[in-house]
Amino acid sequence: MALRWIGVAVAGACMVAAGPAMAIDGEAAATTPSRSEAYQPLILDPKARLAKQASRPMILAPQSPNVFGTVALNAGVTFYDARFRRVSSADSKDPLVQRMAEGAAGLDTLGKLRFIQQEINHRVRWMHDLDNMGVADFWANAGETLRRGTGDSEDIAIAKMQVLKAAGFNPKDLYISIGRHSQRGAHILLLARTATGFFVLDDQVDELTNASQNSRFTPIMTLGQGMSWIHGRRVGGPKVASNSGPIAGRARAK
Repeated sequence: MALRWIGVAVAGACMVAAGPAMAIDGEAAATTPSRSEAYQPLILDPKARLAKQASRPMILAPQSPNVFGTVALNAGVTFYDARFRRVSSADSKDPLVQRMAEGAAGLDTLGKLRFIQQEINHRVRWMHDLDNMGVADFWANAGETLRRGTGDSEDIAIAKMQVLKAAGFNPKDLYISIGRHSQRGAHILLLARTATGFFVLDDQVDELTNASQNSRFTPIMTLGQGMSWIHGRRVGGPKVASNSGPIAGRARAK
């Protein structure tokens, strides 16, 4: 009988000691990830973990856009990320986007780029957001821009990006680059990465040009699938070629 009461007393003491910890955990629940996000089950068989990881599809990150003689540095979270996610995930089934993408069917990679570059440049007339939308700055979806037939540089670049994706272009090879043009000032254009390098789709030029041949545009920030970069120039050392991989040495943001 004495042993039974000792056991009850010990259990009660454990509950009392655990009380404050349980209260703290309850208060912290609002600020910590849910169990499904934070909890990692104990796997006694390491082969089971490896098999689980191998079954997940591998998502390749976009290549750093070291273009226009610059070095692209990972920018982390930026002001433009939410805008890019919104427009890049919209209008994949829009009839106008699909119809224009069908016109590029059967063309090779560069043929798709040339066709969509010229078609959208001829279809969409440049207009400032303030005159077009009544606001100083707005990133429109591709379908909206194609229906209106007007848009500024980012609207036209977004329309080209979405039509190219609908035509089979890999989303990780398409980038929106924000910077300055030596004659036009603030400017935005589309970059497309191919097996032969980065190409520029500019709303002011119908021709498709290689990024290495474009000396009038200076990128400041570039947005890609799930990543963003700021651009800098190397301080001394060898030059960085377009499409280069990891770099050594020092670089500074402009």
